[in-house]
Amino acid sequence: MPTDSLKYLVGLVDPETLSAAESEELHPARIDYESCDILEIRYDFFDESDWLGLSTRVRKIAPKAIQLGTIRLKHDGGTFPDARAIERPALWKKILEAPDNPQWLDLERDYLHDYDELRALATPKGVKILISEHNFTRIPSDLELKNYLTDVKRVKADGIKIAAMSNSDEDCTRLYKFAKKAKGFKFIAAFGMGETGKISRIWSLKEGANLTYGSIGKAAAPGQIDVGLMRKAIDRLETTTSQIELSSFLNIF
Repeated sequence: MPTDSLKYLVGLVDPETLSAAESEELHPARIDYESCDILEIRYDFFDESDWLGLSTRVRKIAPKAIQLGTIRLKHDGGTFPDARAIERPALWKKILEAPDNPQWLDLERDYLHDYDELRALATPKGVKILISEHNFTRIPSDLELKNYLTDVKRVKADGIKIAAMSNSDEDCTRLYKFAKKAKGFKFIAAFGMGETGKISRIWSLKEGANLTYGSIGKAAAPGQIDVGLMRKAIDRLETTTSQIELSSFLNIF
């Protein structure tokens, strides 16, 4: 599958911003939703009784946006109990059987043993799978990143994501090298978290990635940038020649 040449901005859907976006057409949250190319429905943020109707609610607000469904576990930065990880395939099945469902699903690298089962559920619905990895301590080494890429290519996933904590201005270069090597996936995300990783959320799109994440309302991850500002920066990225120039632009706001 060739990597898409477009640059995709992902915003996270949570109960507070979804209700706000539904409340009025000119609400800032609704404007943010409409500015995103992809909306990640964070099922773990919602009561399970609401799950089956979430895709329909999001589609009413932003009908053109691609939907990415995620049940993020606690150890990967979410709220779904780690002890209930074994239940997720059955929950995905229910989500995919709803009248509306996301076009993509996110599965963490640590749970690749669930991949075949998830693929069997997703394929009849035309749903694609993104494999993600999160490291809240450091940027993995080149060897670790190489092994991660090998694992994801082995299962023939449709997309790949790595989000890792940056501890210096230089260590995101490993993520950029990773993004360049990850050709062939529809979606590629490779950026740093934290203050020194902030620029990489945008600059990675110049370094081989085509997918990045911004915040709608309160930031859901360290160093996350508001989607409105992300959109401004992405729209001028083609004429931005350096990370210093990009940083100066962000500092204006």
